[in-house]
Amino acid sequence: LKADIPDGVTLRQSVLLAAIAEADGASQSDLVNATGVDRSTLAEMMARMEQKGFILRAAAEDDGRAKSVSLTAEGRRRLEGALPAMREVDKALLAALPASGRSAFRATLLALADAANAMHAEAAEAPRPAKRAVKAKPAKKARSKR
Repeated sequence: LKADIPDGVTLRQSVLLAAIAEADGASQSDLVNATGVDRSTLAEMMARMEQKGFILRAAAEDDGRAKSVSLTAEGRRRLEGALPAMREVDKALLAALPASGRSAFRATLLALADAANAMHAEAAEAPRPAKRAVKAKPAKKARSKR
């Protein structure tokens, strides 16, 4: 299945642009969870998209180590150009199912997505246990040769 997405944006990049548009200011970790793209791949994609001027990354207000991500005007333009092709991909995938099952399939996917989002939100709000300090082991004494 090949999507004809204009303007040199890959299908994966367009999915990521859509996720950023939906959650403007989200952290890269949030985007990993939202898209299912692994951390290192997402970081590489972000670097390329930032270099092309599609996104802006800035230190998150609540955590200086995290980066919040937002679309630039160019990123929004590219996403708008990609939406028709993304819809065609969705149609092609759904066409693999019998017409009678498509509605139920969509409803099931939405229910799963809602459940995953709720679980993620609960996990983010749950207090994290404090890390325990690990006691250093004493150094071994060197054996002397006799």
